[in-house]
Amino acid sequence: MIYLGIILLCIILAGAGYFFGYRSKGLMRIKYLLDVKARFAKEDEGAKRLLVGGSDVLYSFDTDAISAKTKMRTVNFGLNVGLGMGFLLDVARKYAKPGDEIVLCLAYSLYFKPCYDIFAYEYYRMFQKRELRRFSLKQQAYYLLGNLKLNLEYKQKQFDLAKSGAYIHVQGSDFAEQKNKPLVFPDAFESTAATKDLERFCEECAANDIKVYVTYPSTLYFEDYKTSAYIWQLRDYLLANYDVIGEPWDYMVPREQIFNSVYHVNELGQAQRTERLLREIEEQEERDDARAL
Repeated sequence: MIYLGIILLCIILAGAGYFFGYRSKGLMRIKYLLDVKARFAKEDEGAKRLLVGGSDVLYSFDTDAISAKTKMRTVNFGLNVGLGMGFLLDVARKYAKPGDEIVLCLAYSLYFKPCYDIFAYEYYRMFQKRELRRFSLKQQAYYLLGNLKLNLEYKQKQFDLAKSGAYIHVQGSDFAEQKNKPLVFPDAFESTAATKDLERFCEECAANDIKVYVTYPSTLYFEDYKTSAYIWQLRDYLLANYDVIGEPWDYMVPREQIFNSVYHVNELGQAQRTERLLREIEEQEERDDARAL
């Protein structure tokens, strides 16, 4: 019985040590990326463009090139889909100012996964413990154990990071065959805490003279997506409620443009997506000017 008590005490102490002291390498990397992006966002007082989303945004858009060609400072706020919709929108809320423009390029799972997901928990555990009140005790226990497993498996990726916060010079492909499978979607699109937060966010931006556009992520093409009820219903929802750039299928890419996951393009995919966004920005500005006449 004494030994059992000692073992239990050791488990409790180890858990407390992890909770209060452990610094996850993956989240330290996310924090570093966020700091780089925030620094660039705050460099000047003029209007800026924020590209917001998960790591697909980080890989997809050369924001240095977009800044240079549009003459508008463009910040790549691509972070990680595991943070959740709410966390990513909170970042945009913090750094967007009146007169700015936001392009939300949201991974499909952000619409149906928890608004504050597993990496949001880990970020708050490490840097903002007061925010843990967003999670129930059951969720905290689940995410604590989930992050422990992910931290044991984590492998650091190092790429060139542009001043504006984008990964650049991501060459070739390191795409494991076991990852070569379609994303899994719910049977049907429905309103979630994440979509409600998105709606509130866009209302706040409209009230503060911040333009918001929504577009779709770059991802590996699969034939199944053409008939996915979820994708079609998501498309209809977005068109009915937001200023939307493009169609889902516009950004589904061949394997030669994929780096290491279905959401991560290499420099070939980045060049094509960046060039396409530049055309779309120009077309959107022409439409906005026409509406103003």
